[in-house]
Amino acid sequence: MLQNNFINEYDGLIFDMDGTVIDTMPSHAKAWEMVGQHFGYPFDGNLLYEMGGAPVKDIALEMMKRHAMPLDKLDDVIELKREYGKQLIMQHATLLPAADVVRHFYNKKPLALGTGSYRPIAQILLDKFDFEKYFSAIVTAEDIQHHKPAPDTFLRCAELIQVKPQRCLVFEDGDLGIQAGLNAGMDVFDVRVNKLLRSPA
Repeated sequence: MLQNNFINEYDGLIFDMDGTVIDTMPSHAKAWEMVGQHFGYPFDGNLLYEMGGAPVKDIALEMMKRHAMPLDKLDDVIELKREYGKQLIMQHATLLPAADVVRHFYNKKPLALGTGSYRPIAQILLDKFDFEKYFSAIVTAEDIQHHKPAPDTFLRCAELIQVKPQRCLVFEDGDLGIQAGLNAGMDVFDVRVNKLLRSPA
């Protein structure tokens, strides 16, 4: 990824967290399946990949609707998912290649983290890898009203690092996050296929 000299063209870099900088997706998928088992529903962890970048509440609602689970259990589902997820990511999370980009451009360009994760979970991961120090700004699910694919997460990141959106490059692994970056008027690097997507704006 670092061989891509085009990264130098941008004034600010914004990174998604789960599945982009830190490999947590298998742990989160497993946690959803464990929650389903606990309540007696066949939750499919693959839904997480369909909704990558969405906050836990949105994923929980979709999971419950697909399996006709009473929505009055929503808070219990979210709480248990966070507990299982926390345990699994502490055991199994690892850094991905985009983490090398973060380290390489630290103190060379302003860097921001824009995640759909709940702040305490993001903090656990940042502490685990001692990664918080690299980011001038961190925007989590609680910090904005409209989540990915809305552009708010990345626009807030750009605002905090004081870089115009069109001068930012977003690193993402999820379809919702990619759309959010493009909706923000930013170019997006899809880390799944190592491809640069130019904003139509």
